[in-house]
Amino acid sequence: MAEVSKEEIERKVAAGEKLDRADLRGAQLGGAKLAGASLRRCDFEGANLESANLQKVVLKNASLREAYLAGADLRDANLDGADLEGANLQKANLAGANLGRANLEGADLTGANLRTAKLAHAQLDSANLGGADLTAADLSRCDLVECYLGGVKASKANFSGANLEEANLEEGDFADASFDDAQLPSIGATAASFARANFLKADLSNANLVRANFGGADLRKANLERAKLDQTVLTGARIAGIQTKDAALGAIVMDWADVSPDDDGSKRAQGEAAMAALTGKTADVGARPKNVRYFGAGDVLRFAALEFDAGASVEIESRFEQCSIAIGEGTELIVGSEGVLAGCSIKGGGHITIHGQFFEGDKGPGIVGPRRVVVTTGGVLVGSVAQGDDPTMFGFEPGSRLRMKITRSTNGRRSE
Repeated sequence: MAEVSKEEIERKVAAGEKLDRADLRGAQLGGAKLAGASLRRCDFEGANLESANLQKVVLKNASLREAYLAGADLRDANLDGADLEGANLQKANLAGANLGRANLEGADLTGANLRTAKLAHAQLDSANLGGADLTAADLSRCDLVECYLGGVKASKANFSGANLEEANLEEGDFADASFDDAQLPSIGATAASFARANFLKADLSNANLVRANFGGADLRKANLERAKLDQTVLTGARIAGIQTKDAALGAIVMDWADVSPDDDGSKRAQGEAAMAALTGKTADVGARPKNVRYFGAGDVLRFAALEFDAGASVEIESRFEQCSIAIGEGTELIVGSEGVLAGCSIKGGGHITIHGQFFEGDKGPGIVGPRRVVVTTGGVLVGSVAQGDDPTMFGFEPGSRLRMKITRSTNGRRSE
């Protein structure tokens, strides 16, 4: 048990003294101001550091087993190799912190801020990260076995080579995250979003993927044997070499899939051909079909009136200004992440997916009569959507930005 007082420790830190290797087991340091302190190899086992200011502290190889760090400010702290087994870090701020090789087994990180944190090779098995913010964090080669990641914000996070066996990822946002070569057998990922995530050669065997969103994800050579997929979104996913032996395939949403093995978009499959490719059956999959229209990044189109036939597939990575777009029944219109539709209108009973930005013109509504409108993470929709006689199906991913009004259009007239 440490006998030194909080005030004495604060005084030494303020004077620039190093406290490396200090024995502070069980110390009562709630709210302590220790920013920038050198605390290498200190022993804080069982200590109370609730709401303490630990910004940029050096706790390299320190022991914080069972320490109470709820609400602590650990921004940009160096916890490389630290032992935090069983520590309470609820709602702690660890943004930008270095937790490489740290032991967080069984730690409570509920609601913690780990944005851009470095956790490569860390031990997080059985840890609780429910609702934590892992945006752009590095968790490569981490041990996350039986970890709880429900409701996390983990867009653009790096899980490459990590072990997530039997982890719970339910309702988490993993858009644009990397899971290449990761081990994810028997995970629970009900209603999780993996839009555009990378699962190249990942192991998802026996996974529960019910209502999960893999729209635009890279699943090439991934192992989904015995996985459960029902109401799972796979539209636009890259599925060349995917393994789905004995998988439970229920109602899958997959308007089309990219089956080109070299990830060059040269081969697409739609409808039955896409399902055949998913299940490994022989399918008549040729080059990109003739009814696909592609507008590449860097191009600008102004004051144009465009019309696309029923069943066409349209991808827009360009900037459209003051353009009117008419789409036929069942047309797939995708505004890519680089696409911007400024002052534009879209009319027709197609399926609209917005990864980029859509802003309606002065004469709204901007979108009239669509069968489906989906705005993915990072997508922007500003304007009105007028439904046709059949209600529009809407899907808005976490992180999408909306300023919109939904109205009803009947025989060319609008009603609220």
